[in-house]
Amino acid sequence: MEENRTEAPSAATTAVVLAGGGALGAYEAGVLSYVFGELARELGGAARPNVFAGTSVGALNCGALAAYADDPGEAVRRLARYWRSVTMDHVLRFGHRELATLLWLVVGRGERPRARLLSRPRRGMHAPVAGLFDTGPLHEQMKTLIPWDRLQRNLARGTVRGIALCATEVCTGLSIIFYQTSPGVEYRVGADPAKEARQVRIDVEHAMASAAIPFLFPSVQIDGVCYTDGGIRQNTPLNPALRLGAERVLVVSVSQDPLVDARLARSGCRRNAYPGALFLVGRMAKVLLAQSLDYELSRVELYNRLIEGGVQAYGPDFLLNLNRILSPFRNSHYRPVRTCHIRPSRDLHSLAVDCLKRAPEELTLPGASGKLASAVVRSPAVAESELLTYVMFTPTYARELLALGERDARASRDRLVRFFADE
Repeated sequence: MEENRTEAPSAATTAVVLAGGGALGAYEAGVLSYVFGELARELGGAARPNVFAGTSVGALNCGALAAYADDPGEAVRRLARYWRSVTMDHVLRFGHRELATLLWLVVGRGERPRARLLSRPRRGMHAPVAGLFDTGPLHEQMKTLIPWDRLQRNLARGTVRGIALCATEVCTGLSIIFYQTSPGVEYRVGADPAKEARQVRIDVEHAMASAAIPFLFPSVQIDGVCYTDGGIRQNTPLNPALRLGAERVLVVSVSQDPLVDARLARSGCRRNAYPGALFLVGRMAKVLLAQSLDYELSRVELYNRLIEGGVQAYGPDFLLNLNRILSPFRNSHYRPVRTCHIRPSRDLHSLAVDCLKRAPEELTLPGASGKLASAVVRSPAVAESELLTYVMFTPTYARELLALGERDARASRDRLVRFFADE
């Protein structure tokens, strides 16, 4: 792939891929703090990532990391500082307006045809889909936490080769990949009809669209089109990172090993003999977050072995000939891709429940309506549903997640050293 950079190229194009998961973004920040903080200092400066792909809260964390791609240490310091200080009212608002629109949330507004026509946004087919909470506080914080103009400068000078943030288009259900590249870098659009890549100038609106958890957060309207959480279709966006040319991919996910997760899930079901509807909603959220990441990573390893074996059997031209044959069908080049996957070593739902028991007062929103919403979120129905895992933006939980992310990354030190090695 041809490139046009104003900075010296690194040994390999290195991507960071971050999954969605609401409050679990603190876990990702913990992993990143170790990798681009402690480990980078130990190694005398690990290779700087130059490709970023994220979904939901992973899109927000990616935005912060990409904005400081020239100084990853500063990026992770800012992220860790934000997550250590996060509170519910920093992220969400639930006031009289949200209480009054609960019916609209379920059935829609229901205005007369003429009134609906007059209230329709100028460029949109309909108004943004309502959510239980107002995410205005989070939107304002992301405008200041992430210097988007700095991200644009990094893209312009090639410090960032490309960034991709995934959302879901409400009306079509398509997985939308909002992407932007530095000059001369190509995003190789795939043929999957369920995914659509759109070249944009990445800004806070695209990150907020990616993070708009259905039902809980309102959708985000961009150029007249409504978007919701990208995790519905593509929670850990490995594919966009590869289509931006990544040769090394550091993946941070928020789901445990699938076999361990299944065993814990069955135990949870046995303990909950009379689950409500929220229990099912929480389980479905967990299914969406897990998706098929392990299978995708195994396919990358399969292609690595195919390339290695082919070169050994047929010589150095094997990969060139393979790409000549297959590239017209895939619009992508096969190449060796080194991966490193960091995931939680413990059940994050049980961690959330423990933190709620230790500091229930932190799960409180201001005002009478906020207290009502807080009581619902703290209720056994929500706690048992695992929704708590994703919406508990509290200092105690965030700090525990940060610490767990750092421990899990530190336990993977040897794998990370091999991942960043230049040989």
